[in-house]
Amino acid sequence: MAKKPGRIGEADIGPDVISIIDAEPSREITTTKLIADLRNRIPLSVEDEEQLNGRNDDRFSQIVRNIKSHKGIPGNLIYDGHLIAIKGGFRRP
Repeated sequence: MAKKPGRIGEADIGPDVISIIDAEPSREITTTKLIADLRNRIPLSVEDEEQLNGRNDDRFSQIVRNIKSHKGIPGNLIYDGHLIAIKGGFRRP
C-alpha cells in the first residue's frame, strides 16, 4: 500500500525501528514500547496522529503494528530478515 503525502510509512521508520531494538539489552521490544520510543524520535504530522475510526489508536501506531501484519510482503522488516515477530513485539535476529 502506498503511503499518503505528509504521512509516515513503514519504510520511513525502518532504520529507527532497528536502531531502537538494537539498543535494547535483549534486542527485544514490545510493540507498545517501540511505538512510544518512535514517537520520541520521529516528528509526526497531524495526519499521523489522527485517531482511526472505531479504534483506540492513531494512524502512526497502526503503521508500526503493520510491520507484523505485513510480514509476508517484500520490503517489510520481518520479511527481509531484519526482525522476528514475537508475542507482543519484535526481536532482532
